[in-house]
Amino acid sequence: MTQGISFLKMRLPLIEEADLTATQYDSAEEKAKLGNAILGFIAKGMPHQSWNKRLYRRVSNMWGFIAHYNRECFGARYFNSTEGRISFLETIERAGCHGSPRWTWCDVEAIIQRRVRDARLSDAYRLQERQDIEHHERAQLAFLMAKYHTGPETSSTPVIAQPQPCRSRQLSLI
Repeated sequence: MTQGISFLKMRLPLIEEADLTATQYDSAEEKAKLGNAILGFIAKGMPHQSWNKRLYRRVSNMWGFIAHYNRECFGARYFNSTEGRISFLETIERAGCHGSPRWTWCDVEAIIQRRVRDARLSDAYRLQERQDIEHHERAQLAFLMAKYHTGPETSSTPVIAQPQPCRSRQLSLI
């Protein structure tokens, strides 16, 4: 499991109840509280251990994330790796915030989407992913060089010619 990127400034200013419209089922206050909780989760680097039922119930119905079976599957898909976090953020960035705020959470979606875009978090995670790959490859190179007792500037291993591909005849059933 990889570490997320902490970007706490993204949480501010807090989403205010006055900026939102209540739905038939949720007050503007509830929308603001949960919107701030979602922003806080993203700003802390999307730690899998903080992915809870309350966040799942709301986020799974926002930005087109509805196709996941349960909280554990959703969390494993998006919060266990840098690649998953990039996918999560890009989905938020690309999604349309459809509907009327009187019936949906599209007002909260739009605010969070704007903050994610403005913070350029997906770019930061792509950079982290490239650095993770380079770190892994360098560690693998060091391991192999130590295993085969060779250094980058000298090699005692003779160059072996690559075998030629076998040119067998293909049988036809026709």
